[in-house]
Amino acid sequence: MTTYNQDGTPMGGGGSSQLMDLLTVVANPAAYKAKVDALEAATAENKKYIELVAPADEILKLRDTVAQNAANSQTALEKTQAEASSTIADAKAQATELVKTAQAKADALTAKAQAADTEAQAKLADAQKAMAGAAALQKSANDKMTEYAAKLQALEKAQAELDTANADIAVIKADLLAKHQAFIASL
Repeated sequence: MTTYNQDGTPMGGGGSSQLMDLLTVVANPAAYKAKVDALEAATAENKKYIELVAPADEILKLRDTVAQNAANSQTALEKTQAEASSTIADAKAQATELVKTAQAKADALTAKAQAADTEAQAKLADAQKAMAGAAALQKSANDKMTEYAAKLQALEKAQAELDTANADIAVIKADLLAKHQAFIASL
C-alpha cells in the first residue's frame, strides 16, 4: 500500500520507485491481473458507497419533508383541536340555553297544569256540594211527596166522608122536606 504526504505526493522514494513498481507489475501478467482485479474490486466497493450517498441524500430530503409534514400536521391538529374546542364550547352554550328555555317552558306548562288542576278541584268540590244540595233537595221533595200523598189520602178519605155525610144530609133533607110538606099538607 502506498502512503501519501500531506501535500498529496507519495511518501518515500520518489516517482522512480513507483515507476519501477509499475513496470514490475506490468511485466508479470498474473500480478498485473491481480492488481487490476483488486483495483476493479476497490472501484466496485467505492461505487457502492457513492450509490449509497445519493439515496442517503434522498433520505435526508425525505426526512426533511417528513419533518415538515409532521410540523404541518401538528399545526393542523392544533388548529382542528382549537376549532373543536370552540365548537364544543358553542354546542355546550347552545345546549345550556336550550335546556334553560325548555325548563322555562316546562315550568310554565307545569304552572298552567297546576292552575288547571286547582280550578278543576274547586269545580269538582262545587259540583260535589251541588250534588249534595241536590240530594238534600231530592230527599226533601221525596219527603214532601210522601207527606203530600198522605195528605191526599187523608183528603180523599175526608172527601169520601164528606160525600157520605152529604148523602146522609140529602137523605135527611129530603126526609125533612117530605115531613115538612106532609105537615103543611096536614094543616
